[in-house]
Amino acid sequence: MRVRFLLLRVFVTGLVLSSASTAFSSPNWLNKGQPAAKKAVRVPFDPGERIRYKISYKGLPVGESVLTFYGERALNGRKVYYFVFTSSLPTVQDEEKLYADPRTMLPVRIDRVVKRLGNFPLRIQETYDQDTHRVRIKRKGNFGTKEFTIQRNAPVQNAILLSYYYRSMDPLDAPYEGVVTLPTLELKVLGKGKEYIKTLLGDFPAQVFASIPPKFKLWLSADERRIPLRIEDPNAFGYSLEIKKIEYLGKEELEGNR
Repeated sequence: MRVRFLLLRVFVTGLVLSSASTAFSSPNWLNKGQPAAKKAVRVPFDPGERIRYKISYKGLPVGESVLTFYGERALNGRKVYYFVFTSSLPTVQDEEKLYADPRTMLPVRIDRVVKRLGNFPLRIQETYDQDTHRVRIKRKGNFGTKEFTIQRNAPVQNAILLSYYYRSMDPLDAPYEGVVTLPTLELKVLGKGKEYIKTLLGDFPAQVFASIPPKFKLWLSADERRIPLRIEDPNAFGYSLEIKKIEYLGKEELEGNR
């Protein structure tokens, strides 16, 4: 079973074992053809925000994912936003450390470790060069180390960061349409308006995003925080992430995770 956040390549690419990338521009100028902002985009989430999700497969609970935003960090002398995404299933433990450009929410580097029962850990490092639209990938597992490069024709995103990208957009007052460019696939993403959604935390009005072809569906709370409430694979696999708890780390926990 694969788990990769279920947003592109199913935002969990089946839910825990694959890497997907998407191409976007900065949240504030996506459809305006303007250069990237020089300052960090204003985001509706604070350092220390931690969201816990129930992972389900065809309606049955199979594990938990945890998504944490640690705020600003330094990476090779560069200011970045730092996120950690973990998924736990009976036979798989997956941790990703994600570093994103605060101006665009585009990934800078991702360090990932996947531990599967009976196997050596799979270690993956993805380094993004957004100027040349390239991703350098290094994978180290049971059968040695493999390095390769993916070349695209637009800035390259990351599946896990995609929900934060949409959270950073201005609230939608009109129909929305965007394009997601994956290493081997392009998806159209539509803003589908608002609807009420039932979750383990209660019922909420939500802004809905969906892809064409149908690879993912995302519900963000229709308030100023735009919390990812549910992420769903609408095809036959039937995977979903549903929010079950949101909490905030204290200063010591934030400072300790550097």
